[in-house]
Amino acid sequence: MSDEDFKSFVRKELSDIRRDMAQMQQMTADLIRIVGNTNGMLEEVQQDVNVMKQDIGVMKRDIDVMKQDIDVMKRDIDVMKQDINVIKQDQKRMSDTQEEQGRVLEMLSYRSLAHDADIRDLRRVR
Repeated sequence: MSDEDFKSFVRKELSDIRRDMAQMQQMTADLIRIVGNTNGMLEEVQQDVNVMKQDIGVMKRDIDVMKQDIDVMKRDIDVMKQDINVIKQDQKRMSDTQEEQGRVLEMLSYRSLAHDADIRDLRRVR
């Protein structure tokens, strides 16, 4: 190989190496840009996750408050059931009393009619 051929070969190889290096630099720049974009998206996702964690914390507190409210409601319902039973008992007692009073009034009414008849009979006899 002659000196001129060698120089031509070296120049061609250097040119190929420079071209390959330029491609590698471009690829490196593209990768850096992609990684930067990925980091930006990852930060957004992390922020979304943090917001979701806060929302979940608020929801857990709300659920705890709701559980307490439900417990209070259950106790209130138990009290209402007891009150309803008392009212039913009172209503039954009043109904029984009314029936008894109705029978007494009926008996008194019958006696009153009987006395009126006796009084009329006595007046006629005189």
